Amino acid sequence: MNRLRQGKAGLALVVSALLAAGCSAAGGAGAVPADAPPKPGGTLTFATDADPGCLDPQQSATAASQLISRGVVDSLVAQDPRTLEIKPWLAQSWEVSPDATTFTFHLRDGVTFSDGTPFDAAAVKANLDRIVDPATKSLLAASLLTGYAGTTVPDVRTVIVRFSAPNAPFLQAASTAFLGMESPASFAPGPQALCQKVIGSGPFVLGAVVPQQSIELDRRAGYAWAPPTAGHQGAVYLDKVAIKIVPENGVRLGSLRSGEFDAVANVPPRDAGSLTGDFQVLSKQQPGLAYSLLLNTGRGVLTDPVVRQAIAKSINTEQIVSTLYEDRYPRAKSILTPTTPGYADVLDAGQFDPGAAERALDQAGWVIGADGTRSKNGTRLSVEWTYSSPAREQRDVLAQLVQQQLKAVGIEVRLNPLPAGETISRQLSGNVELSDMSFVRADGDVLRSAFYAPQGGKPAFTDPQLARELTDATSTTDPARRASDYAQAQRLAVDAAIVIPIYDPTYLLGVSGAARGIAFDPQGLPEFYDAWVAR
Repeated sequence: MNRLRQGKAGLALVVSALLAAGCSAAGGAGAVPADAPPKPGGTLTFATDADPGCLDPQQSATAASQLISRGVVDSLVAQDPRTLEIKPWLAQSWEVSPDATTFTFHLRDGVTFSDGTPFDAAAVKANLDRIVDPATKSLLAASLLTGYAGTTVPDVRTVIVRFSAPNAPFLQAASTAFLGMESPASFAPGPQALCQKVIGSGPFVLGAVVPQQSIELDRRAGYAWAPPTAGHQGAVYLDKVAIKIVPENGVRLGSLRSGEFDAVANVPPRDAGSLTGDFQVLSKQQPGLAYSLLLNTGRGVLTDPVVRQAIAKSINTEQIVSTLYEDRYPRAKSILTPTTPGYADVLDAGQFDPGAAERALDQAGWVIGADGTRSKNGTRLSVEWTYSSPAREQRDVLAQLVQQQLKAVGIEVRLNPLPAGETISRQLSGNVELSDMSFVRADGDVLRSAFYAPQGGKPAFTDPQLARELTDATSTTDPARRASDYAQAQRLAVDAAIVIPIYDPTYLLGVSGAARGIAFDPQGLPEFYDAWVAR
């Protein structure tokens, strides 16, 4: 079960302007002008680097799944990608009780799922009940409904969602694809079937799906309930979005340049500067969790705070972002990214101080052996890093660089790359020592996703004060109070070396001159509702 300085800030402003103008790249003779109106029809070809596996957002926790499902499922409310304000969508209006335990939604009329069944209050109840049902095996969505006490349906257009404890972040969570609405008529075949065929009320219909190869999103005729945050109303411009799964960075970029693809996901930072002329890179610093290392305080040598602090001080994050990402991903200064509500800069000066790490380990009795690895009372100073390693060589290179940095102070890191599903399963069960995390969500409540697992999963650590700060943040709808609680939670986690922030994820989208109108959603992922092709 996914959060630029000076020059980077300038780039972000330029990108924003390009997005507003329709994402046009410079073109040669006969190119469609940048200010041309959207042209209906056609197919946008898009290459992504990761297979989403399960497409059901109510089950899956991956950004790859969210990228696909966002166009298929609508949500009760929408979040403005610029202001992060909550706006109407399937719900025209709502009320929240003062204690943030009761949410009453008044639904719009005339909405249908793509199978022809109506969207109504009963459908909302069926969706929320399904998400928390253990049989669904939700990897994330269930955690967004922590304390769910049930949904009542006073009438066909009114739904009341109740929680046993305050859940102020629920309103923002309800804007995400993870709590998107699916047709209750599609639930009967069971969770596994829905991983391959999601039926929603969105502007696209899921077409042909070939695992590990391709996914198609087809235009839904008659769509008429886009949120006010959208660039237009009515059906999408495109006939189809043809999405190919292409893990190899070089192949994606080569195919973009050759014209096989109109746009490609996750351009490697080192290659971003090579896209010029008729091509460009659109950049979006993502909200949510910074890419970080998570240290399980209940496992092995990581139970020792001296060891955790030494690891934090031995990782050179400046070297990582400059060497591997050419500074296109900013060094993280907190667990949350700067674009996330509740962000607090707790690491302006960084943590890197290998001399201090070595002195602390020496004083704690960790002695360097003949092979360069420390030990104490017969225990080797060794940790296992379990991480997801699809065909992304960058993640493996990062792991090897961190391994070298820690080896320099006498700490051994055993790399354990696994498929994404197995990695997530082990993280949820607490069966990891060192792991990594990064997750996109435009709300500080994303911290709970990092530290607490749904469906009986085990947290990677126990810290009563940190838990109290996160709980307090769910108990108030006052943005200032929530921000204060999240700021304190970030300081506590970093000071205890529970989390080591590395970099702030930034989505780099490569586009050709034909790809117009691709926007970034509030989570910093590409969306295709306003997209069109200039050819």
